[in-house]
Amino acid sequence: MADLIVANAYVVSMNAKRQIFSDGAIAIQRNKIVAVGPTATVRAKHKAAHVIDGSGMMAIPGLIDGHLHPNQYLSNGIGDDIDIMSWLYKRIYPYEAVLTPEDAYLSALGGFVEAIRYGTTCFNDPGGIHADAMAQAAVDIGIRGIMTRSTRDIHDPIAPLPKSLIETTDQNLERGEAFVKKWHKAADDRIRAWFSLRYVYNISDRLASGIGKLARKHKVGVHAHAAAVKGENEAIQKMFGKRSLERYYDLGLFGPNLYLVHMGWPNAREITWLADNGCKVAHCPGASMFGAYGVFGNGMMPKMADAGITISLGTDSASASGNLDMVRVMYLAACGHKDIYNDATLWGAYKALEMATIDGAKALLWDDAIGSLEVGKKADVTLVDMAGIEFANHPGRHPVRSLVYSATGKSVDTVIVDGRVLLRRGTLVTVDEADVKRRLKAASQAWRKRAGLKLPPPWPVIRG
Repeated sequence: MADLIVANAYVVSMNAKRQIFSDGAIAIQRNKIVAVGPTATVRAKHKAAHVIDGSGMMAIPGLIDGHLHPNQYLSNGIGDDIDIMSWLYKRIYPYEAVLTPEDAYLSALGGFVEAIRYGTTCFNDPGGIHADAMAQAAVDIGIRGIMTRSTRDIHDPIAPLPKSLIETTDQNLERGEAFVKKWHKAADDRIRAWFSLRYVYNISDRLASGIGKLARKHKVGVHAHAAAVKGENEAIQKMFGKRSLERYYDLGLFGPNLYLVHMGWPNAREITWLADNGCKVAHCPGASMFGAYGVFGNGMMPKMADAGITISLGTDSASASGNLDMVRVMYLAACGHKDIYNDATLWGAYKALEMATIDGAKALLWDDAIGSLEVGKKADVTLVDMAGIEFANHPGRHPVRSLVYSATGKSVDTVIVDGRVLLRRGTLVTVDEADVKRRLKAASQAWRKRAGLKLPPPWPVIRG
């Protein structure tokens, strides 16, 4: 007997055949899927005490946010309309320096509330301050994800880091390994832990190679920002004598567990290295457009896809892109490259949904358990309400295209993670959202006061 059945839904399985069941059902027992198929077939073989009527709903695998900084949720708004280096060294890093563990927990909790509301069931964190607190927030709210501990052991006096964010190489390695031992496969394998290489400017050769060795030892991934923005390769070449990816390649980091973010500026030789070594890439189209990284303009993302490189999608952070809506991210990924290449057939809605589900799972080294709605996989399911005007005004269009091209995450009705309902009819079940909002507002004001950060609006605001 199943514990939960979702019935009468438009089920987009994302299995190997990409089967869609127009009147489909998903049977869930504990935290796993035990049946997927036509509603009549599933209901004939499985009974459940709890049945969700999915009439008028699209059931998709839970969306995977392949690059999400949970500790940056409290910083939303401090990086608007400024260049990436100013955002990092004058805003984000000073922000991180004044965060308390309580702030980090609340920041992550708030980010997870927004992510779940918009259909995200799994995330991949590239590293932040007070990682233990953020991992606990993920455990408490019920989301699935990969956590890492931020690593930085060097900095340039021209672009200094706050002292509290710098650790020695040995401290980074020892504390990073302790974090992986503590959190990898925690919460019944709902939380996993990887290693981080936060950003190439602040990573020594010894730290990079040491992280690579530890990741291989523990059989986990390495989440790294690299080849992200224009000018980075030239700056790293001056510092180390090699381009960003060339340096990591020579240090022995390349392999199926190397997960590289943004990646707007690889060259043809480096793309070959990436493909030959099975490296993974995370594409954050919203952050690139928001921060002018050049990922679209340089046109490398489709070339990496053509080379056979697995590419996931990510929001980056609320501060880096303005929102954590993976449906909006899919829209940008589906459409942005069409314009650059003057090719309306490039990528599109179905490719974008693959990147946000099964390709994301492959990139996270987790596709044996998540990324598609199949028997034996974990029960991570997102239900999208198709009753809205964004679906009703174009009968005959494929619902997947309506989701990507016309909807937003606000169309999400229900979210299930590991067989547990986290969001039902648009209401969070595991936390008091109103309370989280109140706490976020107070914490946001408090950290800004501690940091002495003042950002007056560009236009005069008349109060009263």
